[in-house]
Amino acid sequence: MTMTQPVPMKNKKEVIIDSIDRQILNLLIANARDSTRTIVKKLAGLGINMSERGIGKRIARLEKLNVIHGYTAMVDLNQVNMPILRLVTVKFTSPKDFVKRVEAMKEYLKNAPYCDFSARTNGNIDWIELKFFNNHEQAQQEEDLYRAWFGDIIEDYRSYDLDIHKMGWQLFDESDFNRFIQNTCKKEGAETCPNIAKNM
Repeated sequence: MTMTQPVPMKNKKEVIIDSIDRQILNLLIANARDSTRTIVKKLAGLGINMSERGIGKRIARLEKLNVIHGYTAMVDLNQVNMPILRLVTVKFTSPKDFVKRVEAMKEYLKNAPYCDFSARTNGNIDWIELKFFNNHEQAQQEEDLYRAWFGDIIEDYRSYDLDIHKMGWQLFDESDFNRFIQNTCKKEGAETCPNIAKNM
């Protein structure tokens, strides 16, 4: 299961999920093929006792509310010959047809099978992308073509090959965040975070 593009909030009812919903979602994010029986056992290990029927109802509700948009598989990129992960940053220039050209670039990235993520940003760069390739030669070929196709709107282009140490995410709320930070402060030493240590 992967994170999807946020849905615009206009005329959208606020969806309320509780701590049990979050735990169920985190288990599905980690392994979308977990059965309700497996989820029951894992939740029991966290001190949450629920029936399979209760879990099924919660998952059905989350699907109906579009909190869960779908399910997908996590793939070992090395075993499918896609070991090259490239981070690209772009700073734009502003020709007369800038808006039209950016739309063309967005369409290209949307359709490119090797582009996993692209987004407009704020700050010193204007655009960021993550792309996966079979090898360095392929990555370089795409970079050369990309710069040729969209060079008229690119002031600065940079690319970085990444050595992945973690890929994945989990849902958390403010209390989860504070708990993690406080536990890490205790482990690393209160002097590293004196303001937080006062509240520990």
